Amino acid sequence: MPSSKYLMSFTTGGLFYQESVNLTNLYFDKRNWSEVKEIALSDNLLQSRTKSTAQRILRETTSRLTLLTSNQLQLLADGSRSEQNYLLWLAACKRYSFIQEFAIEILREKFLCLEIMLTHDDYDYFYNKKSQWHEELENLSPSTKNKNRSVLFRMMLEAELMGSGNLILPALFTKELVAVIAADNASLFACYPISDRDIKELI
Repeated sequence: MPSSKYLMSFTTGGLFYQESVNLTNLYFDKRNWSEVKEIALSDNLLQSRTKSTAQRILRETTSRLTLLTSNQLQLLADGSRSEQNYLLWLAACKRYSFIQEFAIEILREKFLCLEIMLTHDDYDYFYNKKSQWHEELENLSPSTKNKNRSVLFRMMLEAELMGSGNLILPALFTKELVAVIAADNASLFACYPISDRDIKELI
């Protein structure tokens, strides 16, 4: 049996690109996440219509960003859009083991098998397989399950790991991105569509 339950609270939205970059820049100004949260709410940094929405988005984004290393956060603040998107995907994978396992077992595995398209059936297959060991998945309503699937596919599109028509896109790393991931944990490269050979060459 698995040692921990899956967190499935990623229905709030996608990668939250602009929100994450804004919060990261504020963090490097204040160097304190508690202060970042207070300012983000008081100044409506996330430009949310309601305080409850702002709180929800803030909670979701900071729960991911705080899992990135200092060097990863620095590249998130200063890097290219692609580097930023890849790092936000990494943050989501770190936060949610369900997403990380999907990335490794479905997204990357299909890429390695030269299967170029992701489908909802792929997600449903993965979900049903994990449900055998995770009763928390069985307890989700059909609407929540569909929302999780929709958000995960949106994340992959926003992360530039999937293109139009749900085509899998090979991961293209810069040397700066390689450095901050390798210094953290080289196994995290498996969260992206990339071959073992290319991973070895990168690190």
